[in-house]
Amino acid sequence: MKKLTLLIFLLLAACTMPKVSSPPTPTQTLTAVPTPTASPAPSATPSPTLTPTATPTITPSPTPVLLFQGPGEVVCPILLYHRIDIPPFPNEYYVRPDNFRAQMEALRAWGYTPIPISLLVKAIKEGAFLPARPVVISFDDGDISVFTNAFPIMQEFGFTGINYLVGNRLKADGYMNAEQVQSLAAAGWEVGSHSMSHTDLTQTSFLWDEIVDSRTRLERELGLPVETFAYPFGVENDSAMRTVSTNYVAAVGLGAFLSQRPSNLYYLWRRPVDYGCDLETFGKYLPWNAPP
Repeated sequence: MKKLTLLIFLLLAACTMPKVSSPPTPTQTLTAVPTPTASPAPSATPSPTLTPTATPTITPSPTPVLLFQGPGEVVCPILLYHRIDIPPFPNEYYVRPDNFRAQMEALRAWGYTPIPISLLVKAIKEGAFLPARPVVISFDDGDISVFTNAFPIMQEFGFTGINYLVGNRLKADGYMNAEQVQSLAAAGWEVGSHSMSHTDLTQTSFLWDEIVDSRTRLERELGLPVETFAYPFGVENDSAMRTVSTNYVAAVGLGAFLSQRPSNLYYLWRRPVDYGCDLETFGKYLPWNAPP
């Protein structure tokens, strides 16, 4: 009986005890992850436009007034240079590039127009239209400095000259080669012979080799006409001048005279310009040393 009573009591207690529920799982409020706004790409600063450096424009010489001169006497100085370079010590055959430039500037300021020697010869022999103040600019020996230093300076002024080349020095160390001489010729320069070996023509028995063969060799190797001759050291005699006169149209020597005539067609006067020549002295070499 006691067991039955205890059983009933346990059943009633189980029915009346509150139920214990599992703790609720907290509700997770999911906050939407904001879509990241892409940062605008930084605008690239454009590189500055590079303007190419313009090649310096060479101002051409004004077109000279042409006057018919000759036949006969023509006033035309011929200048003679050898090396346009800085010598290791003062040397009469050198002219410094800065002095050479100053002399070319003076020629321009004084109204000179360089002409080919072939045009001067034509004027003497048969007459030709020449600028009012003509000048011939000549270079002896074919030194490399004529190509590297004199040529670019003269190009700035629109000037041309003539190279008197020694036949056996073409391609020699320190002298111009055929391609360089041809470049000058393409720019309007002329070529003449200065003998085969630069020997004193009054002291050699090989006049034909020195005078005639030098022309043949230069024309063959350069592919250019060689029509005038320059006496080495300005020295000549009857035999040399006779050989020259039968193989060339004219020749040049040395001298301070400014008038070129038929009587000295085979010894046209040239004035050497040396190392110590300042502008005052240079002006005295010329018939006109003031602006026109």
